[in-house]
Amino acid sequence: MAFIGSLVAAQTAKAIGEYNAKINTQQAAYWDAKAQQQRAAYNQIDRPRLIKSQERAKSNFFVSLLNTGAEFSGTNYAMNLANNFELATDLVIADYNESLDFMETRNQSLLYEGKAQADLYKGRLGATTEYAKAGGSLLSMANQY
Repeated sequence: MAFIGSLVAAQTAKAIGEYNAKINTQQAAYWDAKAQQQRAAYNQIDRPRLIKSQERAKSNFFVSLLNTGAEFSGTNYAMNLANNFELATDLVIADYNESLDFMETRNQSLLYEGKAQADLYKGRLGATTEYAKAGGSLLSMANQY
């Protein structure tokens, strides 16, 4: 009658694998949604705010250069160009950091998807092992009689 225990264990292993896979699939969906929300927040809120702030800074810098009374050429032009370059660099760095954060969060999602697949595989493997034990138990019982 050991085969009955093996059949129950096979069903249990399969159910545990499916349950764990479901949890990890939900975690994957959470991380994916989080990545999408973070990207949307950056593109719709943070990036436009940064661009507006930079435009104000450019304008203020330009006005302060003109207020000196010096002609807008030579050193003043070079300073304005350097300022614009620094602001553009800040925007590129912000974009780069956002893309790294997006990839990191998205990778969490992919890791959980892989974990879900591994849980399904472990459950099926455990079930197959228990079915084999049940078959072996039935064969040994048949040989006894």
